[in-house]
Amino acid sequence: MVTYDDLVMALEDAWLSVGLHEHTLIESFIPATHDRTCKIELFPDHAEPLTLATMPPWLEITFTWSPVHQLISEGRDLPADPLELTLTYTVTLTNHRDRNDVELVRMFQRAVHSAFTHHFPNEVIEIEPVSVEVRRMYQPVEQRVELEAIQLVSATMVDLFEQWEDRDVQSLRRLIRSELQLARTIIANLSETFHSRGNGNYRSVDAA
Repeated sequence: MVTYDDLVMALEDAWLSVGLHEHTLIESFIPATHDRTCKIELFPDHAEPLTLATMPPWLEITFTWSPVHQLISEGRDLPADPLELTLTYTVTLTNHRDRNDVELVRMFQRAVHSAFTHHFPNEVIEIEPVSVEVRRMYQPVEQRVELEAIQLVSATMVDLFEQWEDRDVQSLRRLIRSELQLARTIIANLSETFHSRGNGNYRSVDAA
């Protein structure tokens, strides 16, 4: 059985191998429940300074390491809790304001669907469109507020225990690398869909 550190190291190896870069890594421990949580923000190469106008599509990964996971890693024979990675994709737009919410959501969904088609050509028929939340960010300008940016946010969840049959570190690394390769393709597709005409001047992850 792997440890918490094994999982974090496998994630780091995977995001570096696919050309994503860590901006933030936050770990927390809740003594009352013995839960450890980890949140990682991953970006492709981008222009500096990072602003709303230059922000590329990016990925946040979160997971919780429960007391059951810890006991199993120490050799206890217990039924496994789900070991879930939540992957949240965010696209920030300072253009596309002429598009309505339905158009933006469909553009996002097509980009994700194309990534799944590329990685899982025999399974894509079974994939349902991802849910997408449309957020609007406003700023005060004199006596009024103006739309500053639109954010499209979509979260997916992966239960590693459902796909991780061998229960060893090397197979976990292969599984996580496969998930991050898909994530890289999704980010690249979102970048091409929403930023190909100049909103965000950065190299795509495929060029990293």
